[in-house]
Amino acid sequence: MTETSRTVAHRLDQTSRYGLIILALIQGFALYFLHLAADNEVWPATDPRWMFMSYALALGVPLFYYLGLERVTDRRNGWGLLPLMGLLGGLGWHLGWLSWAAELAVPSHGHFVFALSTSVAVALFILALFFRVWCINQSPRFHYRQLLELSWQNALTLAQLGLFIGVFWGLLFLWGGLFNVIGIDFFEELFEEPLFIYPVTALVGGWGLVLIRERIRLIATVQAMCEALIKALLPLAALIMVLFLGALPFTGLDRIWETGHAALLMMWLALILLFFFNSALSENPDQPPYPVWLRTLVYLAVALLPLNSLLAAWALGLRIEQYGLTVDRLWAGTLQLLIAGFTVSYSVLVVWKRSRALPAIQGANKVLALVVAAVLLLVNSPLADLRAWAAASQASRLETGKTAIDEFDYAYLRFDLGAYGVRELQRLRDSEFATANPEVVASIDAILQQQSRWQNTVVVDVGDPVAVADMFARVPPEVVIPDALLSVLSRDQTSCLSMPRKCTVIRAQPDPERVYWLVARIPLRNYIHGSVYVQSANQVLEMGSFQAAGCADNWPMELDREVELQPLVPHTDVFTDGKCFFQVRPDSGYLESLQGRAPAGAAITEGSAQ
Repeated sequence: MTETSRTVAHRLDQTSRYGLIILALIQGFALYFLHLAADNEVWPATDPRWMFMSYALALGVPLFYYLGLERVTDRRNGWGLLPLMGLLGGLGWHLGWLSWAAELAVPSHGHFVFALSTSVAVALFILALFFRVWCINQSPRFHYRQLLELSWQNALTLAQLGLFIGVFWGLLFLWGGLFNVIGIDFFEELFEEPLFIYPVTALVGGWGLVLIRERIRLIATVQAMCEALIKALLPLAALIMVLFLGALPFTGLDRIWETGHAALLMMWLALILLFFFNSALSENPDQPPYPVWLRTLVYLAVALLPLNSLLAAWALGLRIEQYGLTVDRLWAGTLQLLIAGFTVSYSVLVVWKRSRALPAIQGANKVLALVVAAVLLLVNSPLADLRAWAAASQASRLETGKTAIDEFDYAYLRFDLGAYGVRELQRLRDSEFATANPEVVASIDAILQQQSRWQNTVVVDVGDPVAVADMFARVPPEVVIPDALLSVLSRDQTSCLSMPRKCTVIRAQPDPERVYWLVARIPLRNYIHGSVYVQSANQVLEMGSFQAAGCADNWPMELDREVELQPLVPHTDVFTDGKCFFQVRPDSGYLESLQGRAPAGAAITEGSAQ
C-alpha cells in the first residue's frame, strides 16, 4: 500500500461520525454558557484568567480533534487530551493574567486575543496533522507525502466548512428578512438569540464537517487543481525574486528603508515562493515537472532566498534601532527568523544536493514544521512573551534619552503590553530617572488611573487655570496660554487632561487682530492634526480644525517645536514653520456665526474666564 492510499483509505466510521457531531454540540453549548457568563457578569467572566482559559479549552480542544481525529475509539485520542488541555489552559490563563494583573477593562483584551488565537490556531493545525498521521500509521512514522496530503485535506476541509456555514446563515438571514417584510418578525428575532446561534451553528458545523470528510475524492480533486495552478505560477514567483534581487545593485538599498514596509513585502514574497516550491515539486521529487532551463530558474530563486531574508531583517533592524522593540516588530522578527530557517535550509540543500535536494528538503520540512509550532506556542507563554521584551526595550529607551519624555507612549505600555507594561511603568516611577524628571511621575500616575485606552479620566482640577495650563505642551515653549482659552479647553478638550503633555497648544497669528490656537495630539510628527480656536479681542471661539498639508522635503513630517508658525502670504489659512505646512479649516458652525447667526460654541471672554 502506497503512502497516498494509506492517507485516503480511512473513512469515518459510524461512531466517529456521531462523535464529531456530538463534540461540535458540546463546543456550541460551552460557548453559549460562556456567552451567558459574560452577559450576566458571573464567574468565570468575573476573572479574566478563568475566562480566557475556558475559551481556550472550548475553542482549541475541539479544533484539534476536528483536524486530528481519525477514529473516536482510538485510545491515542485520550493520550493526547490531557497534554492538550494543559497546554491550552495554561496559555489561556497566561493571557487572562496579562489583563487581570494590569487591571485592564474588557475592551482592552482584543489585541491580546488576536495574537494568541492566530498563532495557536496555526500551531494546532501543525500538531493535529502529525497526530492524525500517528493515528493512521499506528506508529511515529511521518511520511512526507502523507503529511502534505493531509495538510491539504485539513485546509480545504476548513475552507469548505466555513463556506457551508456561511451559506447556511445567509439562507437564515434571507428567511428572517422575507418574513419581516410581511410583518412576521418571529424568525428574525429567533435567529438573533444566543440560545439559537451557538447550538444550531455547532450542529450544522459538525454535520458539515462529517459530510466534507466523507468526500475525500472531491477534496483530492480540488487539491490536484490547486497544485496544477501553483505549478504554473511557481516560475513567475521565482522570476520576481531573481529580478528583484538583480535590480538592487542598480537601485541601491536606501529605498528599501524609505518605504517602511519593505520587510513585509519581502517576507510575503519568500512565503509565497516557499509554499509554491513545496506544493509543485513534492509529488515526485525524482522527476520535477519543469524542463531543465525552467527548473534552473526555480532553483536559482530558492538558492537566493537567504539574501531576501537578510535584506528583510536589515530593514526591520533599522526600524528597531530608530524606534525600539514593539510587539509588532518582535512578531515580524520572529516570523522572519522562522522563514530564514526554511530559506537557509533550502538554499544549502539546493546548492549541496543539487538534483537530490528535494528529498532532503522534505525531511527538513518535517522538523521545521514542529519548530514553527513550538515557537508560536512559546512566544505566547510566560517563557518568552514578546510583551515583556517590548516593555523592557521601550522603558530603556526612555531612561537612556533615545525617546524624549514628551514623546514617550505611556499608553502603549499600559494597554498594549498588559502586566509587563504596568510593571515597567511602576519601576520607572520609582527610579532615579523619574526622581530627576517629575513630569514622568505625573504621566505614569495619570495613565495608571485609566482602565482602557479610551477612558480619558481627567486627572487635574479643571477649575484651576494654572493646573490646566501645565497639562499642555506648547509651541513655541515660551508661549502663555490665555485664561479664556484654558476655560474652553477644560470644557471641550477633556481627553487632553487625562495625561500631562498629551496635547500641544500651538500659537499662530495670521494678523495683528487675531490669534489662532491649534490644539494637537503629540507626538508632532507623521500626521499632525487637531482643533483650532480663534482669539479676537477678548473672545475665544472654537473655529474648526487643522491638518498638515505636507513638507518641503516630503518626509519626515515633524513640527519644529521652537518656532512659531507664520502665515504663508497671501494665504491667511496656511501656516508654516519654515519646512512643513499646516492648513486651518473653519467648520460650518463658525462660518454661520460670522453671518450673525447663533454661534456653535459660546464665546469666553477674559473677564468671564477669571
